[in-house]
Amino acid sequence: MRASRCEKVTPRREESTAWRSGGTTHRAPLLPKASLAKLLGMKSRHSGFTLIELLVVVAVASVLMSLAVPSFRTFLTKRSVQAAVDAMALDLRFARSEAIKRTTRVSICSSANGTSCAAAASWKDGWIVFIDDDGDGSVDPSDVVIRVQDAFPNLSSVTTSAATLAIVYQPTGWARAAAQTFTFTPVGDGGARLVCVSNQGRAYIKSAGATSCS
Repeated sequence: MRASRCEKVTPRREESTAWRSGGTTHRAPLLPKASLAKLLGMKSRHSGFTLIELLVVVAVASVLMSLAVPSFRTFLTKRSVQAAVDAMALDLRFARSEAIKRTTRVSICSSANGTSCAAAASWKDGWIVFIDDDGDGSVDPSDVVIRVQDAFPNLSSVTTSAATLAIVYQPTGWARAAAQTFTFTPVGDGGARLVCVSNQGRAYIKSAGATSCS
């Protein structure tokens, strides 16, 4: 008696096994993926966070924010003070150059309203540069304001070592008895910065950490 021959047929696209026996092709039924996973002992996973994981993330974020916010606030304060001292030195040089260019007196004084000089030296509130025809250090009706600087944020005070309320530049570019030190003190930490004015009216900025212009 002749034994039947079995030939295994390699599956192509279907995920099933087929074989031939006695001239007949037999196919195993396809199993759904879910049933196949269950048969193989695989567990399905669900995406998302548990409550504990979410609380851990929130706690870590809170710690990082508590460390970053003070440093960022100090950075903003330092930037504001640096901008203020840069503006003061720039406007002092501008007043001097305008006096030479216009061949007339040009003054700079503290001002809170941008139109007239303050009665007391309050440079924290801002300052103005103006054409000062008679050189008296105050804005008269015939004088013209040519630059206005508003108050800067994060400044506790801007003080000066001189008793004069204005610096008056002559047409030659010199300012008589102008020697003084502007001290810019920030709110909180950050360190004060100095703008120094020579006796002839030349302005320069001292490096961070300096406590005097000498």
